[in-house]
Parts: sequence; C-alpha cells; structure tokens
Amino acid sequence: MRASTPFELRVTYSSRIAPTIVQVLADLPDFLREPILRKKLREFYTYDESGKRETISAAVIATSYIEAAKLHVLVKTWLEILSEFDADKVVMIFRMYCEEFLKRPEGLENLKPWFIDSLLTLDENKKQKLTDCLIEATFIVPNRHNIIKMMPDYLAKVLEKNS
Repeated sequence: MRASTPFELRVTYSSRIAPTIVQVLADLPDFLREPILRKKLREFYTYDESGKRETISAAVIATSYIEAAKLHVLVKTWLEILSEFDADKVVMIFRMYCEEFLKRPEGLENLKPWFIDSLLTLDENKKQKLTDCLIEATFIVPNRHNIIKMMPDYLAKVLEKNS
C-alpha cells in the first residue's frame, strides 16, 4: 500500500468536512452568513490553483448533503456576495465550477433549481453582471457545448445565444 501525499490527505479531509461546513453556513442567519461567506470568498482568491480546485470540488460534493431549502438560501447569499467582486474574479470562479461540473455532473443537478431562482431574484445589475460573467466563463471552458447542455434551460438558452 502506498503512502498518501499531504495533498491527498488534505483533499480527503476537506471532502469529508465540507458538508458539515456548508450545513453550518446554511443554518446561520443572514447577518452572520454574509460576512463569513464574503471572507471565505476573499480567502479563496488567495489560494493557489490546486487549493481553488480542491475547495470547489469539496463544495460541489457537499451540495448533495444539504437540504434543498437551505441550499437555496446559501446559493442566493453566495451569488449576492460574488456579484460584489471584480468581473475577472467572477469569471474565474464560474470557469472552475464549470470544469468541476464536467467532472461531476451530479453536482450541477443539485444546484440547478437554486442557481436559477437565486440569479433571477437578484437586482438587475447584479443579475446582468453574473450572467455576463457566466457567458464569458463558458467561452473559455474546454467542451463548452457540454456544459451548456448541462445548464438549466433558462441559462442554456442565454449561453447558446451568445456562443
């Protein structure tokens, strides 16, 4: 049996605790959840490439463990906060999520209804910014047509129209 590398241990550990962390975040009231998510997003952008991928992978896996109503609240808060960041950072995180969804399509299935509903309830400027960033992200994802096919109908139509 081969010994695990520190990276493999970190991924395994992160993958196991991610559902608990996501559940705790989802259970928090807005006034606590928002600053924590904002801080975690700022931290995310300081990670190296492997750290970002590990974080996204763990978050995608965690979605299957969260009750639908709580996932909806969490996704809406995340999108609200994400819209505050520069467009290049939003494009980068959307691109990385798209790449993860190509590897784990079931992760997108868990998020589809909540992503669209949350996106559509944002104010017009935030909604447009995030939509534009998602369109740009799909242009730079390998196999972009595969990711477009996986998207909810509303987003797929917008993405196809712009690709």
